[in-house]
Amino acid sequence: MQLNAHPRVRFSLRYKIIAILFGAMLVVLALGGTLFYTVARQQMLKSAEKQGQLLAQQIELEVESSEAGQAYIDKLLGNELRIASIAIEKQLPPHWQDVTNEQLRQLSAELGVSGITLLAPTADDIVGVRSSDPHEIGLSTRGMGKWYIAFRDLLAGKPQASTYGTAEKNYWSGPFANATSDPSKVDKWGYYYDGTTNYIIDPFYVQTSIPGYEQVVSVNSTIRHIVATEPDILSIAVLNRTFDEKPIRYSYKGVSWIDIANQPVMYGAYRYAHHDLDVRLKDRALSTGHMQTALDHVDHTTVMKAFIPELGEGSPYVVEIVMNYRLITAQLADLLHDMAILGGALLVLTAVLSFVGAELITRPLKRITEAVDEIADRNFAAHVDVARSDEIGVLAAHVNEMSEKLVEYLRELTRRERGRGVDYLVMATQALVHELGTPLAAMRQMAELLPRLEPNLGEKAREILERMRSASEYANRIARDFTAFLRNGMLTVRRCDVVRLVSDAVGLCSSMAQARHVKLSFHNETGQRHVYLDVDEDKLFGAIVNLLRNAIDAIPDDRARREVAVTVRIEAEELHIDVIDSGVGIPRERWDRIFVPYSSTKKGGLGLGLTFCGLIAIAHGGTVGVVQSSPQGTHIRMRLPLKHEPIQVDA
Repeated sequence: MQLNAHPRVRFSLRYKIIAILFGAMLVVLALGGTLFYTVARQQMLKSAEKQGQLLAQQIELEVESSEAGQAYIDKLLGNELRIASIAIEKQLPPHWQDVTNEQLRQLSAELGVSGITLLAPTADDIVGVRSSDPHEIGLSTRGMGKWYIAFRDLLAGKPQASTYGTAEKNYWSGPFANATSDPSKVDKWGYYYDGTTNYIIDPFYVQTSIPGYEQVVSVNSTIRHIVATEPDILSIAVLNRTFDEKPIRYSYKGVSWIDIANQPVMYGAYRYAHHDLDVRLKDRALSTGHMQTALDHVDHTTVMKAFIPELGEGSPYVVEIVMNYRLITAQLADLLHDMAILGGALLVLTAVLSFVGAELITRPLKRITEAVDEIADRNFAAHVDVARSDEIGVLAAHVNEMSEKLVEYLRELTRRERGRGVDYLVMATQALVHELGTPLAAMRQMAELLPRLEPNLGEKAREILERMRSASEYANRIARDFTAFLRNGMLTVRRCDVVRLVSDAVGLCSSMAQARHVKLSFHNETGQRHVYLDVDEDKLFGAIVNLLRNAIDAIPDDRARREVAVTVRIEAEELHIDVIDSGVGIPRERWDRIFVPYSSTKKGGLGLGLTFCGLIAIAHGGTVGVVQSSPQGTHIRMRLPLKHEPIQVDA
């Protein structure tokens, strides 16, 4: 048999809700994670930049301290060299020609200076004529720029005229600088000339000979300490403003050098070089006055470079700090790991809560769907018990309202249909009753007369005669009651055991079934021996008999399987009376028309039997209809409410 199937659910609303909530949480976690990762990364970069700024401030303080210390030592050494110059003048003859180099070496040792050189003017130069250092002898100063100008001013008795270095009466001292005779040395010189000699006295100190100078004036020790103690700092370099500019080079006797004051890298070590990028960021930092940062990939290492400008009172410079970006990526990896664990836990929790929430939403919807299915199966009195104040509650109320309106519509439809043919039905029934009255009366009289004429009838014969008499009385009563029902639509209701009533109907039709070689069976699946309802026993009995007779008649003589099964069961506050036959079936388009008057397909049939069944079912507040049908048989179900009062159909 083919099922009268409702649309099949392909994807449950429950799983849709779960999928939507789970997907929404997944999107929220993805967006939130991305945002959090981005913010965390920016915060880490800002923290690294802040660390770079703090280090730059520390280095700036060290540079200032170094410059202050260097200035102090420079002044202190300058004074010492001036005193030494005066002492040297008193111990030397006024002409340099009378001074020996050995004499200068001994005098240097006595005065505690690194060396002494005597400079004498020539026609176009000022040269070293005597010195404790052989490399200084014959040294030309004409190519020394500001130093040469300072020497000329000193010889002219105007040492203060120069703005380079420091000057006092008869004395001028330049800053620490590379020695022209040996550029690898950084020395401090003093120059004295008071006009009593034909030479300039030049005592000097070599930087490496000054105790503690590296600790006092060097920034490099601080930079080395920072790099050694900070694992994420790879290198620090203090870049001169002339970094990448062509520096001033000095040369003497084929040796070329850059003075210490013009070195591109003032302090620290310039490593992880990406020259074009570094120059661009250095220039931008000096021009804007703000720190510039960039990620770079150098020597298979990803680094973060920070260029912090220092635009103080002195010459501007830029502190370059190179940090290991892998430490930041490692922290971000740990953060992503923690976020993944937390996100997974939230997704599991979301799935559980979604399942619970979906169940709370779909459970009442399932009850509503079941009620709608019952209405579709012609149980128009189906009711939904959903106590909610939301949209689902409103939907349930609308379904209940629809059910009530359908019942009212059926009442009205019954009135209209009966109103169209009730007169003809009454006339036909009266004529039928009149025509049947004579043979039924004759049957009753013969059933009563035969035992008197034949007192020796057997028990079986007497049983048959009793059945004939009961059947004739039932036929008279049904015809009479049906005529009355058509006229006024009233039921004679009383308490009745419906299980027994259906069983009696099966018993009445058993002889007809046997005559047609049909197996007629009855099954009580209510779980109770008795089910009492307030019904019109005769009319309901007649309706069930009509269903059984139609089921038996639907089985053709050539059908191998010849069965009619009658089942009584209770489902959802209803009593279901199912009649299932193995007949030829009913076409789907005729399922609703078989209960309309005069629509019989039987030869010589009036089409009133199933109409009568439908009217009786509706009058009792129930329905009757086809559940399923196919060429292998038909399943018809009568539904009777267990609680509702019968509906009185007015004529």
